[in-house]
Amino acid sequence: MIDTFVIVYQPGFIAKIFIATLVLMIAGELVQAQIGNTFAEAFEKKPKPFFQLDGYNSFVRKRGANAIGVKAGLGFNKKLRFGIGYMKLFTDVVDSIEVKPGTYYRGEVKSGYFTTGLEYILYDNDPWQLSFPVHLGIGNSYYDYPDGKRTHNKALKGSIVLLEPAVTGHYKVIRWVGVGFGVGYRIMIKNNTQITDKLSSPLYVLKLKVFLDEVYKSIFQPEDNKK
Repeated sequence: MIDTFVIVYQPGFIAKIFIATLVLMIAGELVQAQIGNTFAEAFEKKPKPFFQLDGYNSFVRKRGANAIGVKAGLGFNKKLRFGIGYMKLFTDVVDSIEVKPGTYYRGEVKSGYFTTGLEYILYDNDPWQLSFPVHLGIGNSYYDYPDGKRTHNKALKGSIVLLEPAVTGHYKVIRWVGVGFGVGYRIMIKNNTQITDKLSSPLYVLKLKVFLDEVYKSIFQPEDNKK
């Protein structure tokens, strides 16, 4: 309860913790002069494809705003991952909107956007992993409202561009399942000017994580599990 209170009512505090964490972790890597070597080593081996479900929690107008989506791409030597994906942001923000002169409906703020990004693995020692992902998103935000004929209609739709840096990690409880965690910030580079809420917000991750690649190997590549 205390953590939730801090996130909702003191977002600047969470942002400072996030920035400080990034600076300390990246500075530590730089001091050890490992980043250059890591990038060089990453491309020495053949890349492996990955696919995963993605998601995080955040706030808009001090109310819940949860994003879910999918991501796929290539991983390089368990050091770097390049991926693309699609995310859908659902909020608890509902307003009265004027769809046409004199006609009002109750609409919920939503957004959908395609992402592309890079994830640098800071630490990987089974069962722990810690990484630094940065994603660029391009899409739209809008009000979703029912009009009595259709459940979902879009109004005041406009383009958005956002950047999402974060520090994330997981603890693998068993081979196929783990606990994911992390903190970050959604930075709106371009906002939909038709919607009051700008969607910039601290974000956090706390979820059950299924390792789909391990599930795939167990089913379709059982020989590899014995090596």
